[in-house]
Amino acid sequence: MNRWVDGVRWSLGVAMLGSALALGGFGLVNLITGGAWAESEHEYEEDERGERESGERGGSVAMNLNPLYAEECSACHIAYPAQLLPQRSWIAIMNGLDDHFDENAELPAETAQVISDYLTANAADVNPGRRSRQFLRSIGGNETPIRITETPYFKRKHDEVPKRLVEGNPDVGSFSQCQACHGQEAQRGVFDEDTVDIPGHGRWDD
Repeated sequence: MNRWVDGVRWSLGVAMLGSALALGGFGLVNLITGGAWAESEHEYEEDERGERESGERGGSVAMNLNPLYAEECSACHIAYPAQLLPQRSWIAIMNGLDDHFDENAELPAETAQVISDYLTANAADVNPGRRSRQFLRSIGGNETPIRITETPYFKRKHDEVPKRLVEGNPDVGSFSQCQACHGQEAQRGVFDEDTVDIPGHGRWDD
């Protein structure tokens, strides 16, 4: 009888030790990654509520555009906020202006350098905004996206928007036309959901 009781106690002890080690391992991984899982979910919830913190609007620090960047790049499309891509992406984009999405967008060397310096100085891995961190966190360390619309975070934020309201909308045409629904403040990194106004549809939160 005592042997049977001892056997049960030993089995329970082993099971409890295994559970403790598993939980400890999970906690260690989470600690090493800076609590990334829990923090990420918490940040997403904050972003959904559109909270304003420390001068942030919609999760990003609103910025003043470099005049040269705005002049040169707004001629064809919105001057995308630098904080939506990491430095390596902007470097790749600026190094490939001779074939910029099937267009030749080459600039004088001095102009290109000024713009490149501005973009890398304000990129997602430098900008302190919450949304910058979320864009960066969704991009793999070995990935160098050159389209903001193809980043996982962008896709997650727009997955509920029917394509017919964007790609099928002649007044928008593409998810890359941020200013069509977010207004000109989009150039400064302001993307508050409660200010979205889709042409021909109206406020998204209505």
